[in-house]
Amino acid sequence: MNMAFAWLKFLILLIAIAYGVAIIMPHMNKRRALKKKFEDHFYDHPYQKAFFKNTWAFLVCAFSAFLFAFGFRAFLAPSNLEELDTVRLISGGMSGISQTLISFIELCFGHPIQANGLYDIIYSIFYFGLNIPVFIVAWRGVGKRFAIFTIINVGLASLFTSLLRYSDESLFHVISRFINNNGGLVSRALLGGVFTGLSSALAYRVDASGGGVDVIAYYIGLKKSKLVGRYSVAINIITITIYTLLNITDVGWGTEIAGRVFVATLFSVLYLFVTMVVIDSINIRNKKVKIEAVSEMPELGKILIGNLPHGATMHRGEGAFTGHEKYVFSMIVSSYEVKHTVQVIREADPNAFIDVFELKHVYGRFFLPPIR
Repeated sequence: MNMAFAWLKFLILLIAIAYGVAIIMPHMNKRRALKKKFEDHFYDHPYQKAFFKNTWAFLVCAFSAFLFAFGFRAFLAPSNLEELDTVRLISGGMSGISQTLISFIELCFGHPIQANGLYDIIYSIFYFGLNIPVFIVAWRGVGKRFAIFTIINVGLASLFTSLLRYSDESLFHVISRFINNNGGLVSRALLGGVFTGLSSALAYRVDASGGGVDVIAYYIGLKKSKLVGRYSVAINIITITIYTLLNITDVGWGTEIAGRVFVATLFSVLYLFVTMVVIDSINIRNKKVKIEAVSEMPELGKILIGNLPHGATMHRGEGAFTGHEKYVFSMIVSSYEVKHTVQVIREADPNAFIDVFELKHVYGRFFLPPIR
C-alpha cells in the first residue's frame, strides 16, 4: 500500500512538472520575442538605447551599493559590538583601508571615534575620499563611463552605510545579535563575503565597480585577461596585516583580547576568499570557453566569423561510422557569448554536434569589448 502510494505521488509529481513546463515554454518564447522586439526598436533609436542602458546601470549600482552597506553594517562591523562582546571584521579594498585608518586614529587618541558614535560617519568620509584618486585612475586607464558609474556606486555605498544605521538601527542590532548567537564569526564572515561579493559582481556586470581595489583588480584582469577576484584578495592581504598589527598593538601583545583580534583576522581572510569565489562565479567577462562544432557545412566558419568578433579554426575529418567528410570548427569565446554562439551554429546547421569546454586561461590575442 505504501509502495503504491509512493508511486502515485511520483506520478503526480511528473505530471505537475510536465504541466509546468507546458505553461512556462510559451512564456519563454514570448519573452524571446519581446526581447527581439526591444532589440529591433533600439537599433533604430540609439539615444533611447543609451538612456535605457544608463538607467539600468544606475539602478544596478544603487542595489550593489545597498548590498555592500547592508553586509558591512549587519555582518562586518555592526554598531553594537560592545553589546555583542565581539570584534570587528575587516573588509577589503578602500573599505578595509578606511577601517585601518580609523584604527590608527583610535590607537593614537584612545578610542574617541567609537565611544562618541562617530565611527560610521568618519568611515563614510574616508571611504569616499580614498576613492577619488582611484576614480582618476579609472577615468584614464579603464573608461569614462566605467569611472562615472564607479563613483556613483562609491557615493551611494558611503551614503547607505551612514543612513542604514539611523533609518532602522534596531533591525541591524537584531540581525547582528542573531548572527552572533548562531555561528558567530563564521556566520558573519560567510554572509559578509556573500553580500560584498554580490555587490562587486553586480557592479562588474554593468561595467562599473565598487571602487578602490576593485578598480585596480579589474584593470589588471582586463590587461592579463584573467579572473579579477584573486587580485583583490592578494591586495587585501596587506591591508589585513596592517589592521591586525594596529589592533593588537592597541589592546596589548600577549593579552586575551589580542588573541581574539588574531582569530578575527583569520575569519576576515575567510570573508575575503568567500568574496573572491562569489565575484568570480558571477563576473563572467574574463572567463573563456572553447566551442567545437562538427558539421558537414564548410561555410559554417564564415558564418561564425561574421556573427562573432573572434577567429575560428577549421579541421577536416571523416566520420568514423558514416565515412562522410566532416568539418570541425574551433572557436574561443567569452562565457557570456556561449549562448549566442550555439544559437548561430544551430540556426546554420541544426545537425551540428557541439562541444563546450571551460578554459582556465588563454594566451595570445583575444578580443574583449572595450570598457567605455
